[in-house]
Order: sequence, then C-alpha cells, then structure tokens
Amino acid sequence: MLTLLEKSLKEKLVGYRLVVASNREPYIHRKVRGVIRCDRPAGGVTAALDPLLQSVNGVWVAWGSGDADQQVVDQQDRLRVPPDHPCYTLRRIWLTPEEVEQYYSGYSNRFLWPLCHMTLDRAVFRQRDWEAYQQVNERFSQAILEELEGLPGLVWIQDYHLALLPLLLKQQRPDLTVALFWHTPWPPHDIFRICPQRKELLSALLACDQIGFHLNRYRQNFLKCAERELDAKIQGGDLVRYRDRQTLISANPVSIDFAGFEQLARSQDTIRRMDNLRKRLKAGLETIVGLGVDRLDYTKGLLKRLWALEEFLARYPKFHGRFLFIQISAPTRAESEPYRSYRDILQSTVKEINGKFGRSGWRPIEYIEGNLSHDSLVGYYQLANFCLVSSVYDGMNLVSKEFVASKVDESGVLLLSEMTGALEELDGALPINPYDVESSAEAIRQAIEMPREEQRMRMARMRAYIQKNDIYHWMKANLEGISRSID
Repeated sequence: MLTLLEKSLKEKLVGYRLVVASNREPYIHRKVRGVIRCDRPAGGVTAALDPLLQSVNGVWVAWGSGDADQQVVDQQDRLRVPPDHPCYTLRRIWLTPEEVEQYYSGYSNRFLWPLCHMTLDRAVFRQRDWEAYQQVNERFSQAILEELEGLPGLVWIQDYHLALLPLLLKQQRPDLTVALFWHTPWPPHDIFRICPQRKELLSALLACDQIGFHLNRYRQNFLKCAERELDAKIQGGDLVRYRDRQTLISANPVSIDFAGFEQLARSQDTIRRMDNLRKRLKAGLETIVGLGVDRLDYTKGLLKRLWALEEFLARYPKFHGRFLFIQISAPTRAESEPYRSYRDILQSTVKEINGKFGRSGWRPIEYIEGNLSHDSLVGYYQLANFCLVSSVYDGMNLVSKEFVASKVDESGVLLLSEMTGALEELDGALPINPYDVESSAEAIRQAIEMPREEQRMRMARMRAYIQKNDIYHWMKANLEGISRSID
C-alpha cells in the first residue's frame, strides 16, 4: 500500500529520521502459558503507520504496556520490529502503576476524554493527574530526542495523551518538524474553557508545524479556542500564528484499510467462519441478524442501544424467534471503576431483556465480551443483516467503515448515529438519534424491511467512497501537509 505515497514525498524524508509517538504500541509482548507471544493490536492507524516506518527505517516511541515487554528489549529499551522481518525500531517507555493510574486513567481518560466528548458529568480533574501527565510527556520527549541522535527529524504524534510533547521537543530542538493528529473531537470553546490547563495545552499544541483533525467542525473549534484563549492570529482559514511560530491546521478524516477488509471478506476462511458462526449461534438463513461492535465505553451509547432493541422487540412481536442481535464489546480501561460499573449495568440489562422476551430455544441478544481480531470480526460483519452504531458522541467511528468494506455482496444496512463523524462521509447510512429510543426502534424495523435493491444502492455508494478515501489516503494527505513544513 505504500505505493500510494508519492515518490516525491518519500524523497523528502531522505535525510530525516521519521519518529512516530503514541501512547499505544504497534507490537505488544505478553506471556501466555509461560511462553512470550508477540501480538499486533488491531487498529487502522497502527496498520497504516507500521509499513510506512518499515519503508524508511523509522522509530516508533510508545508505552510498553505488555507484561512481557521488558523481557525482549535491549539495554536502551529498544527492539527491532516486525518480529518476522525487522525493519524499524520500537522504543518503549515504562510507566509505574501510579503513572498508569494518574497519566493514563486519570488526566487522559477521566478528564481529557470526557471533556473532548462533551460528557462533562464524567470529567474528573485532579492536580496529581495533571502532574503525572506532564512527567510522562517529558519522558516521551527525552526518549524521542535520544532516538533522533541530533539528526534532522520529523516527529508525528498521535492523539491527546501527548498534547504537551510538541513544545517539549521544540524547546530542545527548534529545527525539528513536529506534527500531531488529534483522533478525538475537539470541543467548542464554551466546553474547552472548563479545562484548568487550557492555555498550557493550546500553547504546547501550537508548537506543532501541523495539527490534523477528523472534521472541519473540530478544526474550527480548535481555531476559535486558540483565538479566544491565546489571542492567536488566524490567517487564510488554516494557518495559526502564535508568538514566533506558524501552524497549519487541517481536517483529514481517518479511515480503514478498505482493500484489506475486502480481501478478508472474500476469503474462504471467512466464509467458513461465517458458516460456523451460524451453526454456533443457531442463526439459520431466515434469521435476521443485527450487530454492534464497540469498545466498552460510555460514549458508544450501548445502554441506549439496548433500550432501542427492547422497544423494537416490544413493538414488533412478529420478529420474535427469528431475530438475533449480537453485541461485541471490547474491554477498555478495565482497571477503572466507572468502566467496571458500566459493564455490569450493560450485562444486567441484556439479561433482563432476554428474560423478558426470550423463550425456550431463543434469546434475542447475544452478548460477547472480548478483543476480537479483524479476521474474526469480518465473519460477524458478513453474517449481519444490519449494523447498529449508537454513539452519543464519536470523533469518527471506524466500525461503520469496517462493516461497509466487509459487505462485498452489497447487502445489509448501516444504522449510524447522527453524533458520529462518520455520518458526514457515509450518506448511504440510515441516520439515528441515539437519544430518541422510539425512532431508533423504528429505524431497526426500517433496516430489516428495506428492499434488497435499496440496500445495494446505499451500500455501493458507501463502499465506493471508502475505497477512494481509505487509511492510506488519510496518511498520504497528512504527510503531504507535513511535508510543506520541510520545503
């Protein structure tokens, strides 16, 4: 897929050391039954950046979160990856249990995450969390500077965990080219001003040469915050001048590896896996199958989704016995009490609905908790007649794109929350308001009864869009914007 990167762009990286910095690592080592196993976490961005770094012998700096990560690095906390064909360096950062609690679970996920997703009742600020966030960002900075070894460098930072990193790097190496992609929404100024460190965060981010967002709406929100809080000057609609620096602010929606999902969907292994799923779930060809695939996170609107399913089952008993909704929930931040409580409520609600409507040999909801590989997920995508995305706020939502890419026969219906960034791209989806349970229930009925030709027309339109605007298109657009700073 690297052929999609223009030759001129790769030539600009000659003489530069490319460093990617993220909280999450591209390879993780775990001990399973006494044997160390190397896994590659699922994720479109990880899958796209990995081959880029392989092609230019770059460096990836990330938190080493695996229980066997420290056993496989050298004395400088480095190892060469991928394991089967080492092409670049993975530099791991170590966090103490207190730093995991305060930097990651605390400031990043109990404060910045709900702030950006405008769920302010869940935002918790603690001074010690902010102090740990500063310390960990400083540690990333030190590691990156060590890896650059004084050479010219292009540092591409991923997401909100490392918002202070641009300024820390520029203070030591003003010559560096530094970019950041913000993968969550950026809130309006009236929301962002709740942040006690709003000026510090904005000042640090504006040390970047480029900042990328998913949508123009988020980009505009950021520009307004910079203007209001720092008196920064906006020029030409996409350039911010602050102090003696100039930052390009762009909007490029992240996507998925369309070709990869399509190839998986057409494989004989996936066809066999789908047939096995039908047998295991007792879902015959006449069974109507719905699907939800989400991280176990309150922003995904899972409880509202269950309420909509309950309303649907109450309104339309004619579907009883031949309807199955599969909810796949991937655990996230499991050490956090709010997430454990949320999971318990979801599980009890599923049990209540199944007890209320189920009968001998049939239950309407199958709840599956675990991290499934893309190979396994594609089988579920293929099996489903519709996919339901009910996020209450979502910067993009890649599950919707994965579902569409997997539908090679152009069947199926995507029900997509109006609160997702993806809805601005996928105009073939049925929009739903997750807060309106009754209309969501009606949308489920509409999806089930939608004529095959209309399904095909909608799905074909969405598939063509994602094929053109895939993860490599996103990467290329971002790197071309960054390359303007190198010229």
